[in-house]
Amino acid sequence: MICNLNALFVWLYAISGAISIVKAQTQQVFQVDSKPVAPLSTKERIAIIGAGAGGASAAYYLQRYSDNAYDITVFEKNKYIGGRSTTVNVHDDPSWPVELGASIFVKENLNLMAAAKDLGLTVRSSELGRVKKQDDISVEDSFGIWDGKSFVFSASSESSWKSIAKMLYQYGTAPIKARRLAKQTLGSFLKYYEESNFPFQNLTEISNRYGLVNLTDETAYNYFTEKGISELFVDQIVQAATRVNYAQNVKKVQALEAVVCLAADEGLNVEGGNWRIFDAMLQKSSATVRLQTTVTEILRSSSDAGKWELRVNDAEDAEVFDQIIIASPYHQTGIGGSLFNIPEVPYMTLYVTLFTSTKRLSPTYFGLPNSATVPTMLLTTLPADEEKGSHMPPIFNSISIIRYIPETKEYVYKIFSPSKITPSFLQLIFLPGAEFGWVYEKTWKPYPKLDPVAKFTDWKLDEDGIWYLNGIEQFISTMETASLAGANVAAMIVGSNNNTVISVP
Repeated sequence: MICNLNALFVWLYAISGAISIVKAQTQQVFQVDSKPVAPLSTKERIAIIGAGAGGASAAYYLQRYSDNAYDITVFEKNKYIGGRSTTVNVHDDPSWPVELGASIFVKENLNLMAAAKDLGLTVRSSELGRVKKQDDISVEDSFGIWDGKSFVFSASSESSWKSIAKMLYQYGTAPIKARRLAKQTLGSFLKYYEESNFPFQNLTEISNRYGLVNLTDETAYNYFTEKGISELFVDQIVQAATRVNYAQNVKKVQALEAVVCLAADEGLNVEGGNWRIFDAMLQKSSATVRLQTTVTEILRSSSDAGKWELRVNDAEDAEVFDQIIIASPYHQTGIGGSLFNIPEVPYMTLYVTLFTSTKRLSPTYFGLPNSATVPTMLLTTLPADEEKGSHMPPIFNSISIIRYIPETKEYVYKIFSPSKITPSFLQLIFLPGAEFGWVYEKTWKPYPKLDPVAKFTDWKLDEDGIWYLNGIEQFISTMETASLAGANVAAMIVGSNNNTVISVP
């Protein structure tokens, strides 16, 4: 999940607040410390496959709920912890880190917020799209939505009331209705954390109970328009959200993902990179972490009933574990065989291009006058008359200035796109004479193809202790929900050995 809850949705919050929408108060359902259960007489061995948000959270909560009763080994095929949450250093300088994957979370992400506090990490307001004045270079905090030919909406924080008036004039009451709908949905989701529901044994059942399957089983376009929200707002604002966050359009993506995007308040991140939450979780769990280690096979133990043999990197010798938590998309893990009935879910391919330049984007390419400045956060939508073929849709999902480096007088840009960005394209969209001092490219499969769905993969794949976290991604694909899945399965494992009530801390 690369859920880039960004400046656009903070804008929507500000606009909604300015016209007297009452912010729903989040009930604090977490405790600073959960009640520790009695440790097991002998430590069970648990293998976790994947050191991202879900795997790290599973390790952290297993130990927290059980007073360190487990012997945990985490297998990660990459050479770093964090999964789809990772940073890279501009010009290889560690003083200039930028997020490559999951960039932002919000204060309603109660699991991440509580863990960051418990682990002593610094949470700060994100500066995505907010570039300060540096060395007499003034960079406005602004965003725009481009349809491949012209901007269908744009705004700047330097004229907030004008921007609010512009949005209300263009979309009527749609922003108000959408905001209310998002807050109502968030309220339903937060019930999953309540002590009376946690841990929830079945994601499909609890989602039906609180009405959220009504959103996952419908496209965003149909859901919003059926709720009386104008097609123009859905096609432009909501679609910009689903394209930047999930690389999918409103007539295809399920509605809950779109609603989640609009529920964001202030964007937050962890100083030094969001991956530090998951690194700190694993450290606190005392788990053995084996990087660059691919699990190739899981078999029932031939010598120990109810246990499992796990092979890595095609080694002949197997290791024996009592239980295994699969915390990565199963069909991307490299595990062979078909022992477990996990439906194959296609994942989107996303190209992330980071680069630096002393130049700004070309206003003429984006249909602006020569004297204009292209917004610092540029989101995209489809042409209104796309079916008539009036002009080509954008070939990228977003372009953002994510920081300014005064030492080199460079802007750092990030592009999300469904295909590779070429050097010739960069020259085309920038002002003449643009040079690119540093370029970094990454191809992700960051989130599933989020078609409407009414049933989710069970947590438990085998009664002898095989668990799967990533079924939650078809429900909501974010760092927070991955972490919640890890905590939920940890609580189910610990609870099966004890009668003590467990709540999400």
